[in-house]
Amino acid sequence: MALKILKAYRTEEDRMKLPWSYGSPLVRELEKRYDYTEMIFPDEMTEEEKAEIIREYDVLITMWSSPHVPNSLADNPGRLKYICNVTGGFKTYIDEPIAASPHIYLTNWGDAVGWPMAEAAMTLLLAMLKNLRLYVGCSEEGKGEKPDLETQGSLYQRCVGIYGMGAIGRKFVEMLKPFGPIIYAFDPYVPQMPEGVIKVDTLEELFDKSQIVAIHAGLSEETQNSVTADLLAKLPDNGIIINTARGAIIDSEALNKEILSGRLRAGIDVYEPDDYPEKGSPLFKAENAIWTGHHLGSEDWGFNPELVDRYGEVCLDNLARFERGETPKFLIDDAFYRRMT
Repeated sequence: MALKILKAYRTEEDRMKLPWSYGSPLVRELEKRYDYTEMIFPDEMTEEEKAEIIREYDVLITMWSSPHVPNSLADNPGRLKYICNVTGGFKTYIDEPIAASPHIYLTNWGDAVGWPMAEAAMTLLLAMLKNLRLYVGCSEEGKGEKPDLETQGSLYQRCVGIYGMGAIGRKFVEMLKPFGPIIYAFDPYVPQMPEGVIKVDTLEELFDKSQIVAIHAGLSEETQNSVTADLLAKLPDNGIIINTARGAIIDSEALNKEILSGRLRAGIDVYEPDDYPEKGSPLFKAENAIWTGHHLGSEDWGFNPELVDRYGEVCLDNLARFERGETPKFLIDDAFYRRMT
């Protein structure tokens, strides 16, 4: 008997326009493989009305802009045994009681986001290491002579620190290794580091040992503003800080001072509060920084829209595991939920 799967939307417009929705390659695969239903849950629908409908299905698929999942399902799920979230974060529509429920599996896109975000971090790292911003500026101004920079570097035997060793941090390590750096990592929730990665016990130790630090931690109460002025000061002159995670992990004022003084180099895809400094900021003119405004994770160009993308593949793989009676990958429990961005 085919799994009964429900995908709920708040509006018909969401159903027609959001990624991984009506007519998408993922939905076409779901329709071929399962007893698949799409339904609109308007905002005026009560939580119990939604819960009564969801209880009739084995699986609920959620994604950005999904309607709120009723907390009553945590203790009274009916037929529901699995909530498969196609996207990453889901705290706006799934609360902790659902993640803590012993009756319901909860997953997200897992390591699918790892490669594009690791690529983004590597792009910024190499650009800063090779002083790309400065050389492009020389070309644009037609100076005709290249600066002779002592800060030009290679990753070979450089000390690279990684803050956060989740899916993105691990993919980043895979990209780094062929260049031959010395890799340190801090993540108190990861007991065993990948081969070739040296585990450190504190952020202070990470910044003490590193010439370059890449941030891959999630944003939580624990990590917010955890990269302080004192930590940044531990990096050597012309050291590099890369952030493709969340802007609020770094103390923005401290970062600004290091950039404007010219002491540190920075590749910043995310920034607090709006992913970019305010309009007209002198930070934009700093040749030791690149600002990419939370855009580097995009991977749309060149992709065949008729194919299921990597996020949809994780969803389909987990549904197949669940159908076979296996545990889906990338489970989210209440402890993991509290650490999520």
